[in-house]
Amino acid sequence: MNKLDNKKTSNMSLKEADYLIDSITERLDQKEAIDRKIKFFLDIRGYLKVNSIKGNYIEFGSFRSISQYGAYKILDKTGTINKYVGLDTFIGEPRPTKEEKLHHPYDNVGDFSCSYSKVLSFVEKAFQGKGVVIKGDFRDESTLEKVKKYTPINLAMIDCNLISSIEKAIEFVFKNATPGCAILIDDYFTNFGKGEAIIQTTIERITNSSGWKLIEHSFYPPVAKSFILSR
Repeated sequence: MNKLDNKKTSNMSLKEADYLIDSITERLDQKEAIDRKIKFFLDIRGYLKVNSIKGNYIEFGSFRSISQYGAYKILDKTGTINKYVGLDTFIGEPRPTKEEKLHHPYDNVGDFSCSYSKVLSFVEKAFQGKGVVIKGDFRDESTLEKVKKYTPINLAMIDCNLISSIEKAIEFVFKNATPGCAILIDDYFTNFGKGEAIIQTTIERITNSSGWKLIEHSFYPPVAKSFILSR
């Protein structure tokens, strides 16, 4: 009970307070940007297995395919996922419209570029035949056509920054999801540059016209949020 004694905390010296805050920060703070994604995979694995939610894993904005590989390592034992599919342009952030730049001023054109050939080599080596990499801008129908063979979707990671990319990814998942599909939107609490919750508004609009119910699942600091699709 002494650990919960506010009186003890209020009587701390500056040195003691520094030590306490620093030790708690070290224990709780994310060490890597991928932390929240790994936590999501760990949280969702039991749900997928117990409910036998089967399909394919799709990641929009897979970059170097490290989180895609995390999904494979953690979730393949559940027996619920056929293929692990990553989509990316591999040339970095696309050029935003003026409106998108107002909503999301943080990133720059070309950020997150990487070698497609190196990523493909990594996926071919690491996934034992279950990994797929698709190169292209998934705002284009020609790119999405290549993804349709890997549906239905039972788990989706949407990790892109521009609202036009997020919108296209959500629309594709909603059209090709299996009931019970879980979704992590890694940049849910971004695009607040104009003080508007533009991603939430976009998701609500798509949900209302889709026939799906969107059930809130969890929050993964600092900006990610997960959901489950239900009929």
